[in-house]
Amino acid sequence: MIRSAITIVFAISTILTFGQKFIKPIVGVNFSNRILTSAYTARKDSLDKSDRMKAFPVAGIQFLFEKEPGREFYFGIHYLDNGFSRSRYDYHFLDTVHPELGQIFDLSQGAQKNAFFTYHFKYLEIPVGCNFQITPRHKMHQFTGWFNIAFMSQFLIKQNLGIFLEGFSINGQNTFTINNTNYTAAKANCALQTGSRFDINIKGKFWTTIETVMRINLLPTAKNSTESLRLWNASAIVGLRYEIGDF
Repeated sequence: MIRSAITIVFAISTILTFGQKFIKPIVGVNFSNRILTSAYTARKDSLDKSDRMKAFPVAGIQFLFEKEPGREFYFGIHYLDNGFSRSRYDYHFLDTVHPELGQIFDLSQGAQKNAFFTYHFKYLEIPVGCNFQITPRHKMHQFTGWFNIAFMSQFLIKQNLGIFLEGFSINGQNTFTINNTNYTAAKANCALQTGSRFDINIKGKFWTTIETVMRINLLPTAKNSTESLRLWNASAIVGLRYEIGDF
């Protein structure tokens, strides 16, 4: 306990010695997919054909500290939703879409019966990283460009599965959200992130920011008895950076 308190005090004291300080709320879209491994080659090949990238939201707030010109340290807190989509076509009478939904009793013959699944893995994410300025310093009052690298600690909030039925219904419904994804997700994970950021001065201490970043989980995200998933994603993020002090 004493050691933890000393570590926290030391970290805060170190941060307070940094020069310029900024706060930056962000919001963006996260294009996510998975890397799947399985000992069952036929199943892996089938899922590789049916699974696709999917867009999810990301939002958060970051605190940035610049002690040396052209170098920033930052940390923050993010809400990150990511996952992937999976499709299956041409269901038939008495087929099972998902164990919680039961069998298909829809006898309609007018259209092909398809189902589309969206797997959600929602995290509270704590990034710690560095930004390195890559644009000329003499333009820094107008715009700045940065290279980014960060380590992300992730803590699972919730996992769920969205299902959309096309061409048929179950119990009169064609959309469902259920908690059983058929995967067991890790409660905590970590990811490595890299990318770039471009800032444009709006007025005085206000800057608008545009970021493109990629991240990949370093540990398996989720697994079941036949396969293991590791998520990766590419994000497009906009933010508003405000200078809160120069100490």
